This record gives sequence, C-alpha cells and structure tokens, in this order.
Amino acid sequence: MFSSGLITISIVIILVIVLYKDLLRPSFAFLGAVFLLLVLQIISPEEFLMGLANKQIIVIFLLIGLTSGIQQNIGTGFFFKIFSQKLKPGTFRLRLMLLVSSLSAILNNTPVVAFMIPYVKEWTKTNKFPASKFLIPLSYSTILGGMITVVGTSTNLVLNGLISQFGYPLLGFEDFLYLGILVASIGMVYLSIASNYLLPSREENKSEVIDHLNEYLVETYLPIGSSMHEKTVKEAGLRQLKEIFLAEIRRGKKEISPVGPNEILQEGDKLFFAGNSEAILKLIQEENGLSLPEDGHVSNYGFFQLTEAVVPTSSSLIGLKVKDSDFRNKYQGSIISIHRNGTQLKGNIGETKVHAGDLFLMLTGKDHNRNDYYKDLIIVTLRGEISVDRGNLKRLPSFLALAVLFTGIIGWIDLFIAAFAGILTLYLFKVLNLQTLKKAVDLDLLLILVCSLSLGLALNNSGAAGVLVNLLIQLTEGSGVMLALVLLFVMTLILTSLITNAAAVSIMFPIALELGNQLEQPLTPFFVAIAFAASGDFMTPIGYQTNLMVMGPGNYKFRDYFIIGFPLTLIYTVVVLCFINWYYL
Repeated sequence: MFSSGLITISIVIILVIVLYKDLLRPSFAFLGAVFLLLVLQIISPEEFLMGLANKQIIVIFLLIGLTSGIQQNIGTGFFFKIFSQKLKPGTFRLRLMLLVSSLSAILNNTPVVAFMIPYVKEWTKTNKFPASKFLIPLSYSTILGGMITVVGTSTNLVLNGLISQFGYPLLGFEDFLYLGILVASIGMVYLSIASNYLLPSREENKSEVIDHLNEYLVETYLPIGSSMHEKTVKEAGLRQLKEIFLAEIRRGKKEISPVGPNEILQEGDKLFFAGNSEAILKLIQEENGLSLPEDGHVSNYGFFQLTEAVVPTSSSLIGLKVKDSDFRNKYQGSIISIHRNGTQLKGNIGETKVHAGDLFLMLTGKDHNRNDYYKDLIIVTLRGEISVDRGNLKRLPSFLALAVLFTGIIGWIDLFIAAFAGILTLYLFKVLNLQTLKKAVDLDLLLILVCSLSLGLALNNSGAAGVLVNLLIQLTEGSGVMLALVLLFVMTLILTSLITNAAAVSIMFPIALELGNQLEQPLTPFFVAIAFAASGDFMTPIGYQTNLMVMGPGNYKFRDYFIIGFPLTLIYTVVVLCFINWYYL
C-alpha cells in the first residue's frame, strides 16, 4: 500500500512540475499521468470511466453551453448601458466589479471576462486612463463572484463531483452563499483602494505597434512590366519567405486578406509585407518585380484593422509553431506581433511556439468577424458588433433560462435538471443550436476534469492521502483542528497558484477527506476550505484562466499579480478561515 502511495505521490509531483513548467499541453499531461495510474493498476478503467458519467462534470458542460447561448442572445451592448462614459475611474471600477461578480455567480467566468475586456479597454482609451488599472480587478472580481454559488466556478462543481463519487452529501447553496458574499465584498473594497497604488500604469501594446508600424509592415507595389504580373503568389516565390510574409494585397478598392497561394498578381497591385523590414527591403533589392512606392513605407494604415487576441489555456495552438498552425487560412488574419509576459517577442514569428496567455496583434481585413474560434483565440479588441442592442422581448429566452437555472442553484430542483431545462429553453426558442453547443464543448477541458477525478481516486486508493495526512497530523499534534485546517488551506492555495484550480481541488480532496475522518470531525468545513483555497489564485496568472486572459491586454508582468495579489490573498485567507471557525466548528 505504501509503495503504491509513494508511486502515486511521485506521479502527482511530476504532473505538477510539468504543468508549472508548461512542458506539455495540460490535457496531455493529465492524460499521461492517468495512463500511468491505469498501467500500474492504482485505478481501474471502470473508475476512470466513472468520471465521464459524473453528473457534476456534465453540469459544467451544460452550463458552458447555457452561457454561450445567453451571451449571444443578450448581447454585450445590454451590459454596456450600465456604464457612463463620464464616470470617475474609481466609480467605473466599482460598477465594473459589482457587475461582473454578479454575472460570474451564475455564468461561466471566462466568457464574462472575454466580452468585458473590449469595453474596459475602449472606456480607458476614451477617458485616457491606462487599462492596466482596471483589467486585473476585472479578473479578480469574477473569481470572487464565482465563489458565491456552486455553479460560479468549475472548482465547486468538480469538488461536488468528487464528493458524490465517494458517496458523501454534496455542498449546498448556503455553504457558498454567505462566505462567498463576504469575501467578494471585502475583496472588492480592497481592490477599489489598492488598484490605484499597486497596479502599474502602462500603455497598451497596440499603440506601441502603431507608433513603430514600419518595423512590422511595409508597402510595395507591382509596377508596369513587373515580372510577377499574371503569376500566382506561389509562382512568384512569395510563399515560405524567411522572417516575412505577404499579409495583404490591395487592388484598387479591393482588399485581399489573407492572401492565398493561388492568388494571381496584377500590375498596379499594392502588396503589404509584415515582418522584418530589412528582410522586406532585401527582397525588393533582388529585382524580382517589386518596388517601393514613392512615399516609402506605409504612412496611412486606415485600410486594415489591428485586432488583439489572447491565447486561452484551452487553445489548440499551444505548443505549435505559428508557421505549422495554418494560421492565416484558419483564422483569417496575419500575426504581426506576439507579446508574452508584457514583452514583445523578437525573431521570426513563424518559428515562434505559441504559449497560453500570449497576446497576438493581428492584421485583419475590414470584414474580419470570427467568433467561432472562441476556444483557440479570445478577441479582446472592441468591435462594432459588440455594442449591438436587442429588444427586451428578444432577450426573454435568456431570462427564462436564467430563472430556471436559479431554481437549481438554490436547491429547489436538481441542478442537473435545471441546467438541462435551461439549455432546452434556449433551444426551443432557437437561441441555441447544435452547432453552437458543439463549439462550446471543449475536449481538453473534459479530459482535464475527468482525469482530475481519477487523480483524486488514485490518491485515496493508493493510501497516498493517508500518508500525507499522517504527516499533517504529526505537524499539528496537540494544536487542535483549526491549525490542521490552516495548513490544508495554505497547501491548496500554493498548489492552485502553480497548476489549475480543478487539479488542485482534485489532489487535495482525498487529503481533506482523510484528515476530517482521522480527526473525527464533520467533513463540510474541510471541503469548504479546499473549495475556497483552490479558487483563490490572486498571486499568479497561471492558476486561473481569467488572470491569463487579461495579462496581454493589460500589458502585465508576472510580478504585477503578486504585488496586488499577495495582500489580497492574506486578507482572503484570514476571512475564510475565521468564517469556517465561527460557522462550522
């Protein structure tokens, strides 16, 4: 038993290192860990497959689909009316936090942040305030709001999934509501005060690109008599160029972007190359039929759009080189710059491997409007269609779906039935279709969640949880239950800062279960402790996807999260543990 426990602990440690170092795609890392556990017979195939049938995991995906449908039906313009362009920065930030924390209590956090980022950036641009003062509060308030209900964050549902798998009573509405409202309120008060002093004042990356556009984009044209006339792009040798690529062709009033390999070139065409300016000039000097216009480099860039997009942790692009991703054809845009951890990457863009949290600055045409690659790229540039308003009657299906979901949240009906009914409501009103639901299903997320449940089972089955709990009890011997809870909370908090929140709660669940049983205490306070600890990642951009989403648009660095997040984490820890001690013990 001890041997299998030691092996399980070793596998978990390796998994944590792989996730922290970003050595593998998270879903593959989890799948690899579970495969080892299966081969070593620490868990059975039947136990692994139980995760696929876990009701709480299915609820997560029903909620993701429900959120997607509601977002499309209501439209973000509905939310933007709440704000005034004349608000003071402190008032705007507070209204923003109150709105998104309320929304994230019943909707998936990621789309809430995704559709609010553009508006925040537009408001800050209009009012000449740095977006960096507002985007971390946006992310943190969605995290805080998600703790108010069981559906507010996948962490709570994964935990209930584990609890149900072990046959214990689920955490209910009240276990999250009172403590969730308390920490959300205190957290927003702190952010309202601290944001002005602890968050940086940085300009957004797009202005930097426009100011130095000649480093990225050069205009050329095909003069009369050019040897490239009537040749395809491929025949002219303009594909697979080193350090540069053909981003757009302008032919009179017609704009061709992205440029396909079979596009036929014509005299008078304006060709726009993105990449290294020196490489572009070298290409022109080869006397291959290209010339520079009389006025030199691009002076008027009003014909194209600079679109910002963040790479989420679920993206299929992660780990791929840009040149191997068929990016231009798949996403209808050309990358002209990549920012990572607040720094613009140098070198050949095509050879750059994509990481989670990367901010892409893309050159797109006027008609670029791709909302169907949500899992791969999250557009954060404010687009015209975002402010589109809809009549209240057309929003009725969403309000009905939310009302049904609320009955499940407060426990009047089963949450699974409520979420299912919400989906059905949107489908019957033709707000949601099978295609939208298909796009909302994230296979990577499914693998991570199912594998997370398997990790929890493995730690319990192997005796690893018991070994770790014995160590905890030895450390806290004679000090009472509260010190054990403090150590459990801190361990979970540290773990969620290094890896995903779902993985953290799955690893810590069997430890919390065993600790409560050995101390002969009610299990609820131990479960609540790891639920709030696993969701409380305020010190890094790694543990929670919304933190990663705002990193690029806010031009944040890793340390920015720690500077404002460490005091919040201390306050949060004290409040949660004091409440648990008062309410449960």
